[in-house]
Amino acid sequence: MMTHLEATPDHAGGLGVSIRGGVVMKQVLRPDNGNRWSLLGRWGTPSQQRVEYQKVGFSPSGHLLVTLEHRGDERLRWWHWQEGRRESLAGEVVVPKGVAMQALPALGGIAVTNTRFELGLYAESCGALLRQAKLPDHEAWGLVASADGTRLAMHDQGSGVLLWDTGTWTALGRLAGPQQEVVGLAFSPDGQWLAAACLRGRVVLWNASTGQLAHVHAEEEEQFVNVAFDPSGEQLVATTTGPRIQRFHVGDWSLGGTLSGPVPGSRHAAFSPDGGLLAVTKFGFLVLGVDEGARVFRYEVDNDFYGSNAVFSPDGTTVAWGEPDGTVGLWGIASAS
Repeated sequence: MMTHLEATPDHAGGLGVSIRGGVVMKQVLRPDNGNRWSLLGRWGTPSQQRVEYQKVGFSPSGHLLVTLEHRGDERLRWWHWQEGRRESLAGEVVVPKGVAMQALPALGGIAVTNTRFELGLYAESCGALLRQAKLPDHEAWGLVASADGTRLAMHDQGSGVLLWDTGTWTALGRLAGPQQEVVGLAFSPDGQWLAAACLRGRVVLWNASTGQLAHVHAEEEEQFVNVAFDPSGEQLVATTTGPRIQRFHVGDWSLGGTLSGPVPGSRHAAFSPDGGLLAVTKFGFLVLGVDEGARVFRYEVDNDFYGSNAVFSPDGTTVAWGEPDGTVGLWGIASAS
């Protein structure tokens, strides 16, 4: 009989889980329990070739854990996350030259871009290619989805930001405004805003519904690398090529202070579901407490030629990170033996 997993606060006695009526209750990751986080396991088999980077993500509902390898064995893999077992691999297909992916549950598939100027949709049920379209002179190196899955946005350092309608599987056009060397994108949780990080010292905001330019934050001497909205939609953070992580107040886009990353050049940023933690990556991943900016947990990888993002599970109990060998590391609070 499969147990039901549910997030719960810490309990006395320092146990990794509590047992209530035979149900296992997993613990939510918080700023005050980082000293108890550990590697819970690695899912997937190692790649037979060198992996350059992995993109890791959960479906919005949390029913899937998805990863895409760039180079290596070029595998797109997905697991039934809520079953909580590494044997729950639901599908695996080879996507040549794949670079970014997003799970789209409403369409029953996973969207993937590649360096061949293509955007495909692979069936969650069997891995079959359901849809494919050529991108208009756009080699998409990043892909994000609105929370409702109706819009995609992708970036190309040379061609800027392209919006995509998932219903018709067609482009809505490129956005206007300064987009020199876009390297990171994020939709706000309510789908109202789209933010871009630019190496040319810009954080750019658009109205995601109309495509109209809303705000440009410019720092000529800075290079912005990635952006992320917190779950409330009230705060935006932008990582830089230095250790600084800049905060913005959503709406008036005023500056909201800074956090400090692990080393210069944090590549990716992701909030925990409750907004209390921020994970950033470079040579592994670092988790910061958002309120105090304190370092909660650090996992280091001594590999200058590899990168992955780190993401929190939708229940807030696990951090997933793509390992250099092609497996997916899962970090959290271990259950009591």
